[in-house]
Amino acid sequence: MSLPDDIKRIQACIDNRLDRKAIGRKKIAGIIGDAPSHYAKSPSLWNAAFRDLKMKAIYLPFDVHLSRLPEMVSVLRQSDQVMGVNVTVPYKVKIMEFLDKLDEKAGQIGAVNTIVRTEDGELVGYNTDGKGFLNSIVTPQPGQKKPFVKSLNGTDVLIIGAGGSARAVAFHLTEVLGKGRLLIANRTPEGACSLAQDIRRIFGNVQAITEEEIPEYAPKVGLIINCSTKGQGGIRKSADGKITALEPYSALAPANPAVIAESEGGGPQFYRDCLGASLGDIEINNRISFQTALAVPLNVGFCDLIYFPAETAFLRHGRLSGHRTLNGKGMNVAQAVEAFFHHVCREYLKKLGKYNPRTHKRIFEVMHAVW
Repeated sequence: MSLPDDIKRIQACIDNRLDRKAIGRKKIAGIIGDAPSHYAKSPSLWNAAFRDLKMKAIYLPFDVHLSRLPEMVSVLRQSDQVMGVNVTVPYKVKIMEFLDKLDEKAGQIGAVNTIVRTEDGELVGYNTDGKGFLNSIVTPQPGQKKPFVKSLNGTDVLIIGAGGSARAVAFHLTEVLGKGRLLIANRTPEGACSLAQDIRRIFGNVQAITEEEIPEYAPKVGLIINCSTKGQGGIRKSADGKITALEPYSALAPANPAVIAESEGGGPQFYRDCLGASLGDIEINNRISFQTALAVPLNVGFCDLIYFPAETAFLRHGRLSGHRTLNGKGMNVAQAVEAFFHHVCREYLKKLGKYNPRTHKRIFEVMHAVW
């Protein structure tokens, strides 16, 4: 298969347009999701690192509809131009069934956010989300003298969400909580129970709760983490062709936003229509969220894996009620460095003689600076 044909086949699987001239014969990395071209920071981070290290590579967003996901994975497997990809919502779990191998930790977590294409065309799944999250909260970030959390040992933690990112964070957290308890709340109780059961097989103190129970349990923990998509900017797509917006919602309360047909959406009018149709539900969600935030002790931190917008409703409610807050920037940078250096670009860096601690440090500095 010629290189131009590779790009043509990728283009046939995605909704956003690629600049074939910019790609040329460069090595390709990218991010697969329902609409990463609308919000993903990864292209700017990775491409800055490629330029700094003088690597002939490019990082691209791939907006893939669920119906095209198997075909997209097949194209990646066949393309010698592809080094690997990241995976974002909503495919971190679904994509596993199309891969050839899984790293042990990714298999344990049950979700993948990084895929490496080997020289013989095999696709191997990894997960760097959990390690990236822990690094972002227990290590001082650039410009900060102290970490967001001194220690997680013995801390009770509430996670909201049970998808791919939540699974990664939950499995890594349970390794360091010691006698602390992990609580998991999710839109569907079955999702929270399933994740809790999976963790319990390996670790110990974990409990699933319902969204309605968040106001009861949130004041009893030492850290609250939003791993759901509530509060995320951009258009959210569902498998049945419906779209909605979750940005006005806080993760601390249930959300039932209005949905419209995908053919009717797009642009300012969509957001106006969605906001108008969801206004009553948004008011209920925000009121419960504010009441819950006010009931949570001041020493409790509010963390959000979302980085677009920089301050979600969840974080804004936390800040206005006097709490320390942290968005997903640090985690996103940390997991990107991990995926870039240790997985997707590892062989390329070895060929350049740059697979060393100095390069790892440089990648982190560059990615953090261009955020």
